[in-house]
Amino acid sequence: MNARAIAAWSAATLGCVLMTTNPVYRGIILLSAVNFVVVVAPRRFRPIGTGLMLAAVFAVALNSLLAHVGVHVFAELPAWLPLVGGPLTIESAVYGLDIATGLVAAVLAAASLSLAADPTELIDALPSWLERTGAALAASLNFVPAIGRTFTAVSDAQRMRGWRPRRIVGWGEVLVPVMLTAIEDSVQLAEAMEARGYGATRRSHYPSAAWGWRDTGVVAGSALALAGMTFARASGLVGDWYPYPNLSLPPVEALAVLACLPLVLPVLLWQSRP
Repeated sequence: MNARAIAAWSAATLGCVLMTTNPVYRGIILLSAVNFVVVVAPRRFRPIGTGLMLAAVFAVALNSLLAHVGVHVFAELPAWLPLVGGPLTIESAVYGLDIATGLVAAVLAAASLSLAADPTELIDALPSWLERTGAALAASLNFVPAIGRTFTAVSDAQRMRGWRPRRIVGWGEVLVPVMLTAIEDSVQLAEAMEARGYGATRRSHYPSAAWGWRDTGVVAGSALALAGMTFARASGLVGDWYPYPNLSLPPVEALAVLACLPLVLPVLLWQSRP
C-alpha cells in the first residue's frame, strides 16, 4: 500500500462525509471506513472502535439533552434544570445518531493515515516544500500512541505502589508524570533531530512501497467518489437532512450512492494482494 494512495482515499472519504448530513450516504461511507481499518489494522480496531462507540453514545445523548425540538416526545426532564430541562424527542435522538455517524466516519478516515502507513512514508509522500510540515505531522502521529503507552505504564506503576483512583484530584499523581514524560520526550526528539543535522541538508528517504495498479485503482476511485459527491452537492441532488420538526425518511439519490461506492475499493483491491 503506497502512502500517497492511502492519503488520497483518506482525503476523499473525509470530504464526502462532510458534504452532507444525509444518514444514508454517511452510513455507506462509515461502512467503507470500518472495512478499511479492519483490513489494514485488525488488532488496533478494537480500542479505536471502543472509543468511537463511547463518543457516538455521548453525541446522541448530548443532542437529545440539548435539542428540545420535535413532535415525538419520549421523556421530559424538569424545566428548572439548566440547558437540559425540557422534552426529549425522538427527532433529536435520531439527529444525534446522524451526527455520531459522520463523526465516527471522519475519525476513521483520518486515523487510517497512521494505521495503514508508517510516519516516514507519509513524510516521503509529501513534496519537498512541505518537508517541515511532514516532520511535524509524523511527530504528532507518534505523539498520541506514546502518550497512551506512558499513561498505561505510569498508572500501573502507581497502582503497584498502592494508589487507587478514588477522587478526581488523585488522578494528578498519574497525569503529572505523564505530562512531564511527554515534555522530556519532546526535548529528546528535538535534540536528536538537531544532532542529526535536521534542516541543514536535503532530506534522506526511506524505501517506500512501490506504486502498483492497485494503488492507481484506489486513487482513481477516490477521485471519482469525491467528484461525484461534489457534483451531486453542487447540483442540488444532495443536501442537508434534518429530522425536525417531524421525523421523515431521508431522500436517496442513485448518483450519490454510486459516488460513495468507490470508497470500498481499498478493501477489494488491497485485501486481494498476494
